[in-house]
Amino acid sequence: MKKISFLMTSDTHAFWLNRLTHPTANLFNTAGTIEAVRQQRQHPVVTIDLGDFIQGSSFATYCSQEVKDGSCFARAMNALNYDFQIIGNHEFNYGPDYRDSILTKLDSQILLSNIVREADGQPFIGQPYQIIEREGVKIGVIGVTTHYIPHWELPKHYEGLIFLDAFETTKKYVAELRPLVDVVVVAYHGGFESDLETFSPLEEWTGENQGAKMLQEIEGIDVLLTGHQHRVINQQVKNTWTVQPGHAGEFVAEVILELDEQHQIIHREGYLHETAQYPALDKLRPQLEPQLSNGQAWLETVLGHAPIVQPTHDIFLARVNGHPFLELLNQVQLQVTGADFSGIALVNEHFADFQGDITNEILLKAYPYYNLITKIQLTGQEIYEVMEYNLEYFELDANGQMIVNPEYISPKPRHYNYDIYSGFKTIVDVSKPKGQRVIELIDERTNQPLEKERLYQLAVTQYRAVGGGDYTMLTQDKIVEITQNDIASELVKALNTFDEKKWATINQHFQHIEWLNQTKMNTDEV
Repeated sequence: MKKISFLMTSDTHAFWLNRLTHPTANLFNTAGTIEAVRQQRQHPVVTIDLGDFIQGSSFATYCSQEVKDGSCFARAMNALNYDFQIIGNHEFNYGPDYRDSILTKLDSQILLSNIVREADGQPFIGQPYQIIEREGVKIGVIGVTTHYIPHWELPKHYEGLIFLDAFETTKKYVAELRPLVDVVVVAYHGGFESDLETFSPLEEWTGENQGAKMLQEIEGIDVLLTGHQHRVINQQVKNTWTVQPGHAGEFVAEVILELDEQHQIIHREGYLHETAQYPALDKLRPQLEPQLSNGQAWLETVLGHAPIVQPTHDIFLARVNGHPFLELLNQVQLQVTGADFSGIALVNEHFADFQGDITNEILLKAYPYYNLITKIQLTGQEIYEVMEYNLEYFELDANGQMIVNPEYISPKPRHYNYDIYSGFKTIVDVSKPKGQRVIELIDERTNQPLEKERLYQLAVTQYRAVGGGDYTMLTQDKIVEITQNDIASELVKALNTFDEKKWATINQHFQHIEWLNQTKMNTDEV
């Protein structure tokens, strides 16, 4: 009998410095886990990363925006001797030049079957699959990436590329490989749209995640490696073992196949190795220098002072009532664009740290994304439609308490798809059915309702402007201007240019929503 392990990471998001989810652990512990498991196994180990490895942390922002050099990420991956690399959606965030400057330095084989060049229909980098042999066992590994990227990304970041349907492409290559190999592995930077026990839908069908459909409808997949959703999954579904290892390197997933002498699979099992339990692989540290040391010093640099009042540290209440930090973000967007109104999401609980002396690290924890400020133009009616969809974030529980809609919590937290707007007042009754909750939108400059036929300009992030978060009413033709001003950089400017009067306005006039027939709120689920 023979055994083969498939060791997998995904969505590590460049957390080589301490990740947000753990006070001490980081990707050096993840690297140590990979090294330790390899040494423990007495059989072949195939190592695969599923992408999203150059974006997401403060350190990643330092590399991409400050020094514009992410080569350290490639050096670290090479030192870990990965066999295969899959492309994640966040590899597109900083544009093709930065992306390719890293990917072309990788020693591992890049697998990409469904993102192809318009010119010749071939993968823009790498190859669709590879057949390898371990102890006489032939293994076919297919790489595939969610094709939903154009719904989030700036068009210039994927110019000249075609995104083929991930499911259909996987089905094609599984059928092609199955007669040629003993084991078929699909490495998919995407997740699951349905429950893996009942196959009932977990989210609106968009095609972003197709893992459940693959398991249900594609015969011949022995191992399905997944990512993208940051979920923790380890289970067998029909004749396929599937895993997903969370995010920021918190787990290393492993699938072990046992085969008989005829190379038929006779046993499958999976493990999720918790990386905080393994020692850091410090010998990897030189591969990330000098960026790592310089980046740490940069993160500790004080940028300015924010005299923000903190009326609450509760993120649910901040989303319900507004917050001075949100008002600051919106005022920054309004100043850059000269728009009528502005909307932006409160992305995590670190908004409460944005007070007093602000370092790069505090800034990038409170707003970790590289988003360009964008001006769009909508009619008053379209703004009503935006707000109706926006307010689906909330619902009432059986006791009449306002809570976060569970669809925004599971299977993947999507709190970043709820925006808080400044410039107009929203009068809302959350007890009414979805699509009928907005009672009135009042222009705060005139104290008059928005005119349904009139055109207004809004400042939003480029992610939202292209319809990110399934805002289907926000389309490319609504964009007036994608500025070259990113939110984090403009926040730094605000720290040093906003006067006392401006800060007073931010601290006092941050509530732009009025809730009707609703006094009870539940913060337990957030």
